Amino acid sequence: MQNLALAIHGLTLGSIYALVALGFHLIFRAVGVLDFGQGDKVVLGGLVALALLNQHVPLLLAFLIVILGGVAAGVLYDRLVIAPTIRKGHVDSAIIATVGALLVMGNGHVLIWGATGSAFPPLIGGNVTIGGAQVGDQEFLIWGVVAVAVAGVVLFLGRTRYGHGMVAAAADPMAAGTVGIDVRQTRVLAFAIAFGLAGLAGVLIAPLTLAGGTGGPNLTLDAFTAAVLGGLDSTYGVVAGAIILGVFTDLVGGQIPYAYVNPLVYSILILTLLVRPQGLLGSKERLV
Repeated sequence: MQNLALAIHGLTLGSIYALVALGFHLIFRAVGVLDFGQGDKVVLGGLVALALLNQHVPLLLAFLIVILGGVAAGVLYDRLVIAPTIRKGHVDSAIIATVGALLVMGNGHVLIWGATGSAFPPLIGGNVTIGGAQVGDQEFLIWGVVAVAVAGVVLFLGRTRYGHGMVAAAADPMAAGTVGIDVRQTRVLAFAIAFGLAGLAGVLIAPLTLAGGTGGPNLTLDAFTAAVLGGLDSTYGVVAGAIILGVFTDLVGGQIPYAYVNPLVYSILILTLLVRPQGLLGSKERLV
């Protein structure tokens, strides 16, 4: 029963990690850049949502404000952090710039809200019993919201002109431009969606942990490990990698001291890069 409860909790965390990993995936496919600011975007999403709830804003409206605010922030993030380096053709510099953005966002929210996380109210109450383990209705809500978000990303990439253009622009920006694809627009769109997903993840994870705190870098590394494990260029791969990692780390964390869990996760990252750098479902043409 304990293992079932851990697996269910791991599935929930893994589902939320999937939203963050999808941000890595979208930006990598569109720009070829790894954005290491993802984790602190999630933290900021939870903090903004809590601030709204404290002002008696309804939960659903807070959700929408955080997501739409994240989309707008993604556009600004591209203009201030990514565009100046990409314009000069320095992808490596853009990656370093995202690390700088992580530090700015992380220290910024600590200065405003403090380094200690704050309690976040449950999204909904109630629970059911499955196999002797208590499963909160909140977890079913999280699974459903994440499933809808993942389906939206899959449909966007596979069925829309902008999604196809995003992939084409990443593969060959010059050729994409010659056939009428606005390469800058696809890049901005990728960052906007990634920011929106991170904000959504922030609202979903805050009731399970805390809103705020200094866990942004760890969340970034967890989501990055999940994306690499599943295949950074595969939409389904990053989702599968996130869920596998979430369940695995919770089950292992129930058997060994928690201090060993993060080193184990990073060992999985290194092993994946050494043995199968394209990930479980990734293609060999695009490696990390």
